[in-house]
Amino acid sequence: MRLRAWIIGVILAFGAIAMIVPIAILFLSSFKTKAAVFDITFDPTGFTFDSIAQAFTPELLHALLNSLIVSTVVTVVAMFIHAMAGYALARFDFPFKRATFIVILGSLMIPLTTILVPLYMVVRQLDLTNSMLGLILPLLFNAYGIFLFRQFYLDFPQELIEAAELDGAGRFGTFVRVVLPLSRPVIVPLTVAFFLGTWNNYLWPLVVNQDKAFETVQVYLANQISGYNTSWNVVIASAAISVIPVFVLFFFLQRYLRDGITTTGIK
Repeated sequence: MRLRAWIIGVILAFGAIAMIVPIAILFLSSFKTKAAVFDITFDPTGFTFDSIAQAFTPELLHALLNSLIVSTVVTVVAMFIHAMAGYALARFDFPFKRATFIVILGSLMIPLTTILVPLYMVVRQLDLTNSMLGLILPLLFNAYGIFLFRQFYLDFPQELIEAAELDGAGRFGTFVRVVLPLSRPVIVPLTVAFFLGTWNNYLWPLVVNQDKAFETVQVYLANQISGYNTSWNVVIASAAISVIPVFVLFFFLQRYLRDGITTTGIK
């Protein structure tokens, strides 16, 4: 057992190093000059804040704000919609309930690239291109979130629901006041996943938006690359700045994320 624990510890240590090293290189390279950005050596005396200063442009801040708005709205609204859908599929009886769940699960096997053109045509017909609604609405549905909420609510204590309904809360009141506050074990990890997925989304904002006013940070970073004339030190510095909001979110939610994983693992 002792040898097995050592082997597992070494494997986990190598895995941690493999994840941390690219992030460290990203932040360290953001303090290099254009001439030294691809130098594999790290000389602290040669570090400069010039790349960071050049990266901090009003355009980058505007793109960060757009991504923050889109990611926050998608996360909050989608979380509430998915929770209601999962609760209905787990607790209510209605016609074609099983078929509805199968269709929702089946959508997990359809990649975005296969429906990109039809989805864009629908958004264009609704006159939502080059707008915040066009960026947000198609990202609200996620079958994975509905599936996780449904599985969580299948084991939700029925006694709590019945007690709330006996107090006159009603179905919606029971869901909002009792069920949703106790759903933190599934809400927290999904919040991190939804926010991160929306923040890193590049393809859909690129297709649906051609207006600089609604440019997201991932599209902004891609537009900075211009062949041989690319200022890679500025691009890397901009990328380092763009991951800070994700680190901040994880920093504040890591305790709840850990507690949620621990809670869901206890039967």
